[in-house]
Amino acid sequence: MSILISFLSLLLYIAVVILIAFAIRWLIVGFMGWSLDADVEKWGRIVVGLLCIIAIVIWLAGILGAGPGLPLFWAIR
Repeated sequence: MSILISFLSLLLYIAVVILIAFAIRWLIVGFMGWSLDADVEKWGRIVVGLLCIIAIVIWLAGILGAGPGLPLFWAIR
């Protein structure tokens, strides 16, 4: 059950990142009426993609036990 909850948390994080990127693009293009250069939009998509990939890798590391946490010898037995 905890894997499902952590996966849903990952999806929520990715959705927030994409929503913020979409809102920034809409604010610049739709609301202000400015045009985005193709290179700026390409690099923006790369940054958003990297943020999503980093979130997925951190989630997988946590699932596999390599994520942040207390060292094994600190665990209460």
